[in-house]
Amino acid sequence: MVAPQVAADVSAAMVRAVNGTWGRLFTTGAALSNVTVAGKTGTAQLGGTGEPHSWFIGFAPAENPTIAIAVIVEKAGGGAERAAPLAGDLLRAYFQGQP
Repeated sequence: MVAPQVAADVSAAMVRAVNGTWGRLFTTGAALSNVTVAGKTGTAQLGGTGEPHSWFIGFAPAENPTIAIAVIVEKAGGGAERAAPLAGDLLRAYFQGQP
């Protein structure tokens, strides 16, 4: 179990990672115009010369989540390059289908 304040701090950091000044630069594609997305990108290095795995985890709406998402794209480069835009597309489709 995580203490409530720790969970709130992590959630706030994940919101900034998508919607903050730096987040908008490095997590392109995950933010939505009408829903606050919380998330984090990552890059899993493989070693050798191959492209790393690209990943993104997140949830939305950040204030009262109804969806959690994890996207991993093997050998696709950095997390912001491939997984974050795919997560944004999936989240957009999810919320467009909501009443």
